[in-house]
Amino acid sequence: MRRFRSHLSLVILALAVALAVALAVSACDQDGNAQSETLPTERIRISGSGTCLPLMRILTEEYQSDHPDIEFVFLPGLHSGGGIRGVANGDLEIGAVSRELNDDERELGLDYRQLSSDGLVIAVHPSVTIDGLTSQQVREIYEGKYSNWQELGGSDSTIIILDRNEDESAKIILRQHVLGPDLIVSDRAVNLFYEPDMVDGLKKSPGAIGYFSLGFGLSDDVPVSYLTLDGVEASVENIENGSFKVVRPLGIVAASSASSEIKDFIEWTQTDDARALMRQRGFAPALPDSGE
Repeated sequence: MRRFRSHLSLVILALAVALAVALAVSACDQDGNAQSETLPTERIRISGSGTCLPLMRILTEEYQSDHPDIEFVFLPGLHSGGGIRGVANGDLEIGAVSRELNDDERELGLDYRQLSSDGLVIAVHPSVTIDGLTSQQVREIYEGKYSNWQELGGSDSTIIILDRNEDESAKIILRQHVLGPDLIVSDRAVNLFYEPDMVDGLKKSPGAIGYFSLGFGLSDDVPVSYLTLDGVEASVENIENGSFKVVRPLGIVAASSASSEIKDFIEWTQTDDARALMRQRGFAPALPDSGE
């Protein structure tokens, strides 16, 4: 009798295990089928200018919420030129750029669309107790004429100059509108390769002065002080009315043979809804149909 009960218990246990395995396989199959039904059917790879990528993340997140069949994949930043070459070589579907295309790049036959006229704001660490500078004062700071903020009416703290490489769009725009082409930057300046490094330096270095994307600063609520320049506040409103002129174009490139899904997204970036989203997040939208 004990042997029979023992045998019966083993049979019941084996049946229970078999049933559990069958249910698990069935659940995995159902889950797998469910997942396959919701998997994106279009994968769009994006890279390029680190300045433009924050705007692209804002736009793609909004667009993807209504288009779950599309997956936007952000690859490590390559700068504007790298984004353009990536599209031309077929390694990217969309290249993010923070400058106009040069003559050689125009010959690649890519479609360019400007998204924003983004402000380049002069900013300082919150410890710097001044509200604004003139263009002349910015020039004199960058050439090393001043070493302490007291000389400009601020607190007693050493001026730390943060700068970018000469071939970066931010530095090109700063030279065009503020520094001029011939100013020799002080050898005390700290040269930074990426815009996130500039932002990080401004946040963490008391006495620091630098410059970066107004849209990124406002959309990410970067805790630094934005200075007026020649009495004009850096704001979306002042960019749109033309009173704040230190701006650079943020845009995208795609292959002329891009899929309909990619072209639909690019067209959406030009709609009133997308423009309102940009404005709300701190990026002044470009004029309608801005492109080349």
